[in-house]
Amino acid sequence: MEVTSGVGGGTWRCLHVRKRTFQKGLHSLHLPASPGITLNAHVSGLLGIRGERDALAVKETFPLPDDVCVIPPGLSRTLVVAPKGDEPATIASLTVPLETLHRFVGEEDLRSRVSQLRDRYPAMRFDPVLAAMVKAVAVASEVGADDLYAQSAAQFIAAHVLAPHTTGSAKTPGALGSRQLETILTYMRENIGQPISVDDLASLVSFSRFHFVRCFKATTGSTPYRYLTELRIDLARKYLENSNDTIARIGQCCGFSGSGHFSRSFRRIVGCTPSQYRTMRA
Repeated sequence: MEVTSGVGGGTWRCLHVRKRTFQKGLHSLHLPASPGITLNAHVSGLLGIRGERDALAVKETFPLPDDVCVIPPGLSRTLVVAPKGDEPATIASLTVPLETLHRFVGEEDLRSRVSQLRDRYPAMRFDPVLAAMVKAVAVASEVGADDLYAQSAAQFIAAHVLAPHTTGSAKTPGALGSRQLETILTYMRENIGQPISVDDLASLVSFSRFHFVRCFKATTGSTPYRYLTELRIDLARKYLENSNDTIARIGQCCGFSGSGHFSRSFRRIVGCTPSQYRTMRA
C-alpha cells in the first residue's frame, strides 16, 4: 500500500487530507480514531470491501460512487479492501479536527451531537454530498488551494455532518425516509452481482410493489430497475477499465442475466457496446 498526502492538505490547519493507494491483493485498512470527524471515499480504480478484519467471511461489496465512510470522534474501523483488475485503487481521507469543529459549534452542543454520530453512521453510507466533498477537497489539496478554501470546506462539512437528523420517520409525503433509502441502496450494493427483483426491494421496507416503485421514484427521480441498472453499468465500466476479464464474465459479475442483456443495457446507457468502451479506454 502506498500512502500519499495532498500538497495543500499538508499545510492546512483546519482540515487534514491524505490518500491511500492500494495495489492488487488483500489489504488491511486501519482507520484510526481521532478527536475529529474523518470522512473516507473511494476516488479511483475498482475496489471491493470485505468487512471488518476479524470477519473475513462477510461477502465482498463494492462502494458506490456516492458512498462515504464517516468515522465519528473517538472511534476507529479496520476494513479489508481488495483492489480489482490491473490498476491500483485509491481512497481519500479527510479529517476535520475537534478544534475546528469548536469554531462552528458550541462545546456543549458539540458534545451531544457527536454522541449521536456513533449510532447514525454505519461503516459505509450513501451520502452524495459528503462523497463529492471528499473528492473535491482531495483535488484542491493537491493543487495547493489556500486556507480560505479549507476553512469554507470544513465549515460546510461540520454543518452537514452535525446537523440534527430525524430518525427516518419524518419524510416528504410519497417519498422514502432516509433510513429506508439507505436500506435499499445497501442491499443493492451488497447483492449487485445477484438477481434483484422489485419485490425483493419492496419487502425490505414492507411496501407493496406499486407503492414502493412510486415512492422510490419520488425520492431518487428514477425507477428501481433503472437505478439498479445504472449502478451495475457504473461497476461494469470500472471492470472494463481496470481488469482483463472477458466481457461475458464482467456482465455476470455485475448481475446481468447474459451477454446480450449486458450489451443492450450498456449501449442504452453509455452509448456504445462494452467491447467498444474497452477499446476506447485502452
